[in-house]
Order: sequence, then C-alpha cells, then structure tokens
Amino acid sequence: MEQNERISKLLKSTIGQRYDAMALKMISDENDVPSNAFFPLRDSGQHMALCQAFALSRREGRTVYMQKQDHWCWAPLIGYGQVRLEKGTPAFNELLPVIGISDPEAAAAFIENMPHLPTDVYKGILTAPLRDAGFEPDVIVINCRNSELRTMLMGIKTQTGTTMKTEFDAIDSCVWGIIPSLTKGEYRVSFPDPGDFTNANTSENDVILSIPKAKFEEFENGLNSLNYMGMKHSFFHTNMEYDFARPSFYNKMFRAWGLDEGKSYIIPNL
Repeated sequence: MEQNERISKLLKSTIGQRYDAMALKMISDENDVPSNAFFPLRDSGQHMALCQAFALSRREGRTVYMQKQDHWCWAPLIGYGQVRLEKGTPAFNELLPVIGISDPEAAAAFIENMPHLPTDVYKGILTAPLRDAGFEPDVIVINCRNSELRTMLMGIKTQTGTTMKTEFDAIDSCVWGIIPSLTKGEYRVSFPDPGDFTNANTSENDVILSIPKAKFEEFENGLNSLNYMGMKHSFFHTNMEYDFARPSFYNKMFRAWGLDEGKSYIIPNL
C-alpha cells in the first residue's frame, strides 16, 4: 500500500532506521493471508514465540502468519485472544505464582487486567516488513534506538501538541507494547522483554514504538514536519564545548531574562 511505503521511506530518511518497521494485522478470515506467508508449524514443523516471528519480519524481511498452534509462549496466546484465561482455571492457577507479584490477590487482579483482544474473533497474527506489506496494518511496530525514538517523539508532538503517555512492564512486551495500540488506538512505548532478548536475539538497547492505524496519518505528518524543519537524525551530534552555539531563539529568551548571550544559528524552517 502507498502509505506503507511512504512511512517506511520517511523512517529511513528521518531516523536512519536499521530495519524496516513491521506491519501487524489481526486476521479473522484466513483467505486474507498472503500466499507467501510462512506458517511456522506447517512449514518448518516447529513452534516459535511471537517475538521470533517479529524478528523474522524485521530482520529477514519475511511475511509470517502465527496461528494458535504455532505459539511457544503463553503471553501472546492470552493477549491476542487466541485462548481464554479465566480465574480459577488450571492455566490461571499455574500462572498465578510466577507472574512476579507476591500478593496472590494482587497477582490475580494483574492477570485479569492484562490488555487483551477478545477471544474467538481472530484466527491469527500476520506480520511483514512495512515496505513490502501488501495489506493495511492494524498497527506499525518499530524497533529503534533511544535517539531514534526521541526523534519520532518530537515528530508526534508537532501534531498532538502534548507529550506521550504510556505504561511499562518488565515482561510481555509483545502484549503491553502492542495490544493497547490495537484496543485503545494509543501510541505505545515498551522495551524488549527477557524472552525477546534470549529467544529472538533482540538487542537489549532496543526500544519499541507501536503506532495504531488511527494514528498513521498523524505519525506520517509528524515525520514530514521534522524533514521540513531539517530535524533529521543527522541534525544532532555530540560535543562537550562550553558556551556552545545554540538556536537563535535561545539568545532572545536569555536576553529577555537578562542573561548572557552567545553564538547562535538558525534552524531552517522553524
């Protein structure tokens, strides 16, 4: 799709992204699955974690379709509505003592309130590199460096006029970092969880940004704004010079406060 390609190119030019962004779509009719999609269990005879499917799309450019039987991790089965998890059931009781919360009541409440899609609605999860995705994603997922996230946050703020709000958990980034984008239409920032690091070889220094379908145009406009202002990834560079040159508005503000002025420069189109 044209928007997929535009956003993919903008990410390359604006943040200097290493890998293409990932397009993710929830599938309710499997006739919508592209013919080139890799089905892990069908095509390799092995299961995989969802973070491994993400890595195949992100790093190897593959289109992957995960059905319920393909999964090798519990969290996405619950979060993406592939199975039911009800209080008092054997699976719930197994999860309760290992969720990382010592108070059983608090642990039970945490599990019950995990973000999740409705069950019995979606047959599976389709992922592909954004540039090559021949479908409209429900969410775009971007693995990036801290500096790249900073640039994207600047772009988003040009459109929203406010700061981004998010939630963090130390585990289950495939759920906490993506499901609220699907259910609430929110931007979401998360960090690769231990399984993503150990099983999918994702860098510990990665940050994950998820963009819901309702925000695609806004996100694209934000990247275009940064390009117009010249605020690309190459604009910023490190230095330890004191009395360094600053944008000209700094001197104007310091002058208004009766403080010292110095060297200045003008940010194009700002």
